[in-house]
Amino acid sequence: MFPKPRLLDVVGIVQFVLAAFFVVWLFTPGGGSSFAWPVQSALTAGFLGTAFILRAALGLAMWHEKSWHHLRWVVWGNYTFLGLIFLGTFWHLDEMSWKTQGLLAHVWVIAYIVEPLLLVLREPRDPLTKAALSPEHSGGPLFPGLRLTLTGIYMVGFTVAGILFIHPEFADTRWPWPLDPFDARIMSAWPAACAVWAATMYLARDWAEVKLGVQLLLIHGTSLFVFWAVTFPSYDPARNNRWPFGAVVGIAAVLLAYYYWRQEAARRKAAAPLASRAPVEGRIMGPSPS
Repeated sequence: MFPKPRLLDVVGIVQFVLAAFFVVWLFTPGGGSSFAWPVQSALTAGFLGTAFILRAALGLAMWHEKSWHHLRWVVWGNYTFLGLIFLGTFWHLDEMSWKTQGLLAHVWVIAYIVEPLLLVLREPRDPLTKAALSPEHSGGPLFPGLRLTLTGIYMVGFTVAGILFIHPEFADTRWPWPLDPFDARIMSAWPAACAVWAATMYLARDWAEVKLGVQLLLIHGTSLFVFWAVTFPSYDPARNNRWPFGAVVGIAAVLLAYYYWRQEAARRKAAAPLASRAPVEGRIMGPSPS
């Protein structure tokens, strides 16, 4: 397996620390209004805080994982996420909290300039990074049901992200709580990233390549479902899509959990004969000559 670039250790740790800090800040009462820009709704602040759990988990995974083959699914979805954050921030740059939260505003802007530009330069491009995993490390092919689930995430994610970023005023009429254009464009980065990650995993060859990605999508879907369940009583009954929001993320999480279990069971079943055959072969060959 091709080793990951050492730079990703640093990127992963920094991403984890920043994302964890944003989670705590945004969940603190009044944290949204005193963020890098004034988040207009407590529900939006809670949504962003919940969404940053995914970024924190991804940062830990990037630091902990040693093989690039287990991380290469990240690349295009990560660029999509960082690109939309970059564009959304610069679109509304004059709305940042330069005077009241100048340090936090500068940290946000610098972080989302440095990370995408640096990763473009340091992404591994050796031909070995595109090689298939060996059969004993592949984990087996993806189940058709998992591919279908990833297709659904891809379709829904792109649709939601496009509406949030391109036409936030329309998104405000369809969202379960009121949306500000700046907030909506930043929020779009998560469904867009998940859509690209889902498409990348759909096109992957083997389970071992996408196992980590499915774990992270499951974390994200479960986190959003819990957020929806906790905040649902505060939704305005006159708003649209209060129930579909929870249904979509809940169904996605259940399907991902189910196929994660199925894929892992198939992997263990396929690995068992190999594990039991190894010592037998050793006995047949006998001791090595001294």
